[in-house]
Amino acid sequence: MDETQRVVKGRGVTPGRATGLAVVSGLPFMFAHGVEPSTGKVTDIRSDILDTNVKGKVLIFPTGKGSTTGSAWLLEAIRQGNSPVAIVNAETEPIVATALIMARLLYGVTIPLVDRLEEGFPGLFSTGGLVTVDGDNGLVSLD
Repeated sequence: MDETQRVVKGRGVTPGRATGLAVVSGLPFMFAHGVEPSTGKVTDIRSDILDTNVKGKVLIFPTGKGSTTGSAWLLEAIRQGNSPVAIVNAETEPIVATALIMARLLYGVTIPLVDRLEEGFPGLFSTGGLVTVDGDNGLVSLD
């Protein structure tokens, strides 16, 4: 790790390691009817990241919200290759974690998830910044 990186400790919820550009939402996030699985585009009109594409990005939001079908929507985006590469939450809800666990079991796709960061959330992040999420060790690195 070079000296320009800032590393923040949290809780690893799902394993793996991924790096990508951050997409940051300051609002609770909903995958059910909130992300189009065939494209990765955010479609929830109440979202502060409406029309943003999360495919290949590190998606950062405080917590999930909404329907229990959110797991299925996220899982479908993963199956189609249109999901985030990693997720960071202030507090992860079971709907989001379930989709990532199922993706690993069903498709062999590992998407790391870290929450409960020791430092301020979400002010720590900005959209477009490079972020590495290490779910094995519960670490989030900002370049």
